[in-house]
Amino acid sequence: MERLSFLVERASLILWPGQAIYLGMGLPSTLHRHHAVQVGISLDAPLQVRTQAHEPYIAQRSFIVGPDVLHQVDAADIPSLFLWSESLALAALARRLRATATGALPELPSEQLSVLLPGILTCWAEMPDAHAACTLLSELLQALLGAKGIEGSNDPRIAAALSRVTPQFLVDYPQPIAHLAAHVHLSPSWFRHLFRREVGLSVQRYLLWQRLQLAMNVSARGASLTEAAHAAGFADSAHLSRVFRATFGLPPSLIFKNSHAVQVIAASGC
Repeated sequence: MERLSFLVERASLILWPGQAIYLGMGLPSTLHRHHAVQVGISLDAPLQVRTQAHEPYIAQRSFIVGPDVLHQVDAADIPSLFLWSESLALAALARRLRATATGALPELPSEQLSVLLPGILTCWAEMPDAHAACTLLSELLQALLGAKGIEGSNDPRIAAALSRVTPQFLVDYPQPIAHLAAHVHLSPSWFRHLFRREVGLSVQRYLLWQRLQLAMNVSARGASLTEAAHAAGFADSAHLSRVFRATFGLPPSLIFKNSHAVQVIAASGC
């Protein structure tokens, strides 16, 4: 594949509750682990991946890493797509592939890559909006999970709770789970159980993704890291930095201080 030089100047970070896609020139990460499943796909030279600091990097065109698995990715200056997701179905897939992997991290089957690459290249070349980003996310999940995809909630109580989680809600309620449970007339313990069953991730992780999404969008409008942290309900910029690094394996300064070069898209649903 020819070097995609026209993609150097701009990248996109698309955020959904519980999921995110980065589409742009790759960045180096530190050795880290996070709760989300991460999928990486190179559009040019292979990515460099490893799972221990003393190990040499291994070149791979793609990878999938499950929750809480130590890993490091060097994708510096490589056109890439990265997906982070807290889908339980995707976590189960990562565990299955990990059991039979021969490389540093499991690679995606070649037939999946051949299906995914045309859509990724089209989306990137057009600088995606929220609609195009949702189409790309759906194609990724369809290729990875088949017809299962990621289902939404059918329980009206959980739907009512989700509708309460606005940017102002995240700031106003220091104990949001208790408030949400009371709002839909459930005990906190049963609400947590029902939320995980319906949404596919815990309510704590859902709220954390919402806060990250809000902070990124506030930053994209020119706010400082401290201002973005307070606007999203984090204690301070250090708290936001820790959560961001734990989620994405990158310091937030790589995105926040380069907001002119990174298009941040908030997509509430697909």
